[in-house]
Amino acid sequence: MTDNSGPWPTGGAFTVDVVLFTKRDGVLSVLAVERAKEPFRAALALPGGFVEPGERAPEAAVRELGEETGVMIDRDHLRRLACYGAPGRDPRGRVVSVAYHGYLPGAPVPRGGSDARAARWVDVLEFLSPGVRVAFDHRDIVVDAVVRRFGWRPVAPGPNGLPPAAADGDDVTGGASPVPRSTRVPGPADNSMKPPVPLAPTWNLNAPSCPSHTIP
Repeated sequence: MTDNSGPWPTGGAFTVDVVLFTKRDGVLSVLAVERAKEPFRAALALPGGFVEPGERAPEAAVRELGEETGVMIDRDHLRRLACYGAPGRDPRGRVVSVAYHGYLPGAPVPRGGSDARAARWVDVLEFLSPGVRVAFDHRDIVVDAVVRRFGWRPVAPGPNGLPPAAADGDDVTGGASPVPRSTRVPGPADNSMKPPVPLAPTWNLNAPSCPSHTIP
């Protein structure tokens, strides 16, 4: 990762984040690192970091991915997701990040490097769970990526916060969706995911590309 130990840039900093998916044992997973430094030391985060002077954002994404996880990917396999620049998203100062998403059909074994204490594939629903400590706004970025890439769709929960089918007493396997960003939690899903979580919004995995998670 680019050294950022000096004074914070007056106009803010420019970074990249990478959302890299794979399928492991039938479960959609995302590549995550465990941060070795503050802020958010020991929290899960997406691979990424600061763009170096004269470097293009896609090149920085490939470089940071390799430095922090040991996973190498051609930049043509990454697609731009969105820019994230809300004030306060990084406690160190103003940071604008370009996020990229990609998919590897085979899951290479990652290794932590640079300022990542460890790197591993994490079940997407685990990463999205509010019980897991995730750095910055990276949970929101992963939400955007699974919606964009795999077509997971939000459906408002029914009475008492249960999925609509559950509220009617029906089987909710494969049932409904999340609520506003940063409050989403996993719930009923397909046969590769976790069981229902009562009184909580859930994901709808019944989009055309789910649950097989074929590359769109």
